[in-house]
Amino acid sequence: MKEIVKKILEFLHLQKIGEAQLVRDLNRDFTKDQPKMLICYLDYQRTVRELRDNPGHTNRQEMMQMIKVCSEQGWCIDVCGCNDRMVAKEIPSDYYHCILGFGEMFFLAKERNKKALSILYMTENPYRISFEREGERVAYLKERRGREVPLERTGVYYQEDDEEKSDGIICLGDEGYYAKDKPVVRIWPSAMKNNRFTLDCTKKRADNFLVYGTDGFVHKGNDILVEIFSKHPEWTLYLCGSRGKKKAREAGYRLPPNVKAMDFVDTMSETFIEIVEKCWYLLLPSCSEALPTAVITGMRHGMLPVVSKGIGLDSLEEFCLFFEGYRIEQVEETLEKLTKETVHPLPLAEKSKRVMEFADQNFLLERYTRAFADAMEELTGH
Repeated sequence: MKEIVKKILEFLHLQKIGEAQLVRDLNRDFTKDQPKMLICYLDYQRTVRELRDNPGHTNRQEMMQMIKVCSEQGWCIDVCGCNDRMVAKEIPSDYYHCILGFGEMFFLAKERNKKALSILYMTENPYRISFEREGERVAYLKERRGREVPLERTGVYYQEDDEEKSDGIICLGDEGYYAKDKPVVRIWPSAMKNNRFTLDCTKKRADNFLVYGTDGFVHKGNDILVEIFSKHPEWTLYLCGSRGKKKAREAGYRLPPNVKAMDFVDTMSETFIEIVEKCWYLLLPSCSEALPTAVITGMRHGMLPVVSKGIGLDSLEEFCLFFEGYRIEQVEETLEKLTKETVHPLPLAEKSKRVMEFADQNFLLERYTRAFADAMEELTGH
């Protein structure tokens, strides 16, 4: 009976993540003695399947570009999901020359391949930053409402001191969070663009706002926004993200009528364009991010980002506005200024055009690909 249950669970697991856990020998050239690489990131089969239907999150496309770059640099590549424990038994010992990625399988592979160069790929801030800051937000929610919620984002993909165990780091966020005792290369992720979008500011209102992502409800500061918008029925917040209502309930909130829970909204959809055409500002009072692709996707559609400091966007002060803190009175004060349109020296339409033009030049998949190739050359010598 135990073996039957085990086989059923394995079958369901395979159905969920793809037909195989460890995809082997991508770019294998039997005429050469190639160096071997393991990429621990997204599940390859699932990524390919989902890309056929919809690009979805930019990390799917970026992983395929990672494989392309490493192939062009001569590596023979295996790929597995970063936390896919089903793959553990398949990871060989003393085989790989380079291990790239993060998660449980990254460190298991490193343990079995002690001579391999290990490059940690950081799509979030380091664990210690996320742990401290998400802990502050959880404590603040309890202070306000007496409600305890667990850490939701911290510790899922990165653990304490992960960066100290690697030989080099590619980070998508602020490189200043890392020690100087090993090479750290920052690259900027890519952002999507709806090819039917044309910038039109005629319908935008300063009291309409967009949140583009709800996973990690308290981590991202959505609880703070819901409380503020409950006090301001004259404002409207479009809350776009799968399970938005459910996430709000789990944090103890009933959404007011002026917070429009839109569930998942595809960037390539007409619904996304309709919402963007109503809103000047995209809000993200998050406690910790590497660099939020939802924000730079909004920028590619002319949205003006209003974000926390320390989430990878501090150097873009020409194009971003920043919350002075995360407490309700601080966030509310910023929003009140935005609704009065008193925070910009330039007309909003001109500012929107400049933001979009900057993002369209800097957050392309082509630029990400070149930057990743340069980073790998620097860290591996290939």
